[in-house]
Amino acid sequence: MARILLTILTICLFASGLRAQYVPGTNQAFQYAPIFNPAFSGIEGYKDLKLGYRYQWSGFGGGAPKWLNLAYNFRLKEPLDLNLHSLRTTSNVNKLRKKEDVPALKRAIHGFGVNVFSESLGPIARVGGGINYAFHYPLTNTLRLSAGAGVIIDNTRIDLNALELAFQTNPDPFWMSMRANGANHTDLSVRAGALIYSSKFYFGISYLPLFNAALKTSEVTGADPFYKGTIMAGIAWPLSPTLTLKPSILALWQTDNKLAIDYNAKMYIEQKIWFGASYRSTHNLVALLGFNLNEMLGASYSYEISTGGMQQFSDGSHELILSVRLNNFKRLSPQTW
Repeated sequence: MARILLTILTICLFASGLRAQYVPGTNQAFQYAPIFNPAFSGIEGYKDLKLGYRYQWSGFGGGAPKWLNLAYNFRLKEPLDLNLHSLRTTSNVNKLRKKEDVPALKRAIHGFGVNVFSESLGPIARVGGGINYAFHYPLTNTLRLSAGAGVIIDNTRIDLNALELAFQTNPDPFWMSMRANGANHTDLSVRAGALIYSSKFYFGISYLPLFNAALKTSEVTGADPFYKGTIMAGIAWPLSPTLTLKPSILALWQTDNKLAIDYNAKMYIEQKIWFGASYRSTHNLVALLGFNLNEMLGASYSYEISTGGMQQFSDGSHELILSVRLNNFKRLSPQTW
């Protein structure tokens, strides 16, 4: 039954048009914030390398969706004084140097990001990559405004020979031609975003279909914009010297003007261990657990279950993300996101 359902789902995907903009199929969106909104690029004070693997709807077995993403974000230019821009400041920082002592442009940050990804869903395979740039301008000693843009190229291939249409009694010439020639689509998209943030909160918006172009297409595949943009917001709420609550939301604005929203809450214990939960408006529940092993290494795991109609088929989704913080000389912890 699961294989039949997967085949039907696959047919529906390319029959109705593929989604043009790449958006990570993740339930840990805060780990890949620069992909959802390029204004997040370079936001951390270290070189941030992440490798994520997601195994979705495990009940489908070998044909279950799988997702792999490698993301690397860093700063092309650091501020003149690291203490001045650091978001982990104390009340003594302002005593070290006044804002007006250093020109704002010298305290600006130039962020850059690169990501490559691979997805598969039965006979559908998708690979691609992108780059982001962001400019972070200091509004005050602790508040910054960022604007960024990104370019993504992705290629989608459909192995039609892997589809078994048992209900087709007579060979159809068009179908046989498609199987012989294959289905291949390459899309280029440009997105942009803005972000305002400090150590205690962030609020960002992005517009995804800034520009879309099909570089290569076939009779079977086609790509249409599916998302208009994103809204991301979160706060860090200290409960005690050792406990910090970090609620956040991610809203995906679809072209039908509906919002798909993730509601998240994470509890951090001395910035070493964190756990939390998410509820997705698509009727999914997610459990989250993470560790900051030291100033360089981190790992997180999430398990997602459907509370809707897919519950009897999905058997849950697993996602593991490994983080490496290079050149983290100040032993900084990840930000609110």
